[in-house]
Amino acid sequence: MIKAVVLDIGGVIIRTKNRSCRELLEKQYNLPVGGADELVFNSRAAQDSTIGLVENNAVWESVKNHLCISDLQLNEFKEMFWKNDDIDRDLIQYIQTLRPQFKTALLSNAWKNFRNILSTQYQISEGLTVDQILISSELGVAKPDPAIYQVLAETINCEFKDILFVDDFIENIKAAKILGIRTIHYQQGINLIKEIKLKLNE
Repeated sequence: MIKAVVLDIGGVIIRTKNRSCRELLEKQYNLPVGGADELVFNSRAAQDSTIGLVENNAVWESVKNHLCISDLQLNEFKEMFWKNDDIDRDLIQYIQTLRPQFKTALLSNAWKNFRNILSTQYQISEGLTVDQILISSELGVAKPDPAIYQVLAETINCEFKDILFVDDFIENIKAAKILGIRTIHYQQGINLIKEIKLKLNE
């Protein structure tokens, strides 16, 4: 019996509507297709910030150094990089309706200071939007490491089999399934609210 609904944030609640702005950056800086995402998300600094080893400004310093650009150009890069990101307010509102019948939580691989960004930019906060927000940079461990799912289960006081978990990365879904967590692999275009309702009614 599902007792808790847990969602990833980036790629599920906050999504990149299209890559047009990132494609412009790739053209501007002679990066390959997907190179903007690779530069920002897959650098050593980004990996370290995801588990809390460095501040998130180290990620942007890495981008700046790689592209040999000025502070002004870096600020323009950041603005363009995030420009097409948008939040699914309908999904947020639906998740809020699940409380208190179900425990609700967010589980995100994210850099340091992400909790503040969620609150100030997206009005998402622990205890109001959902019961718990778990962020890898605060925990020192990231998905798909099984340890982060153990922390999740302990934090929301649920057995794995009673958790429904939504993520857009298949490796995170596979890791959760191995532990017995019920899952939905979010992919662009699916009606996620409908999929959650179906799972809750099984």
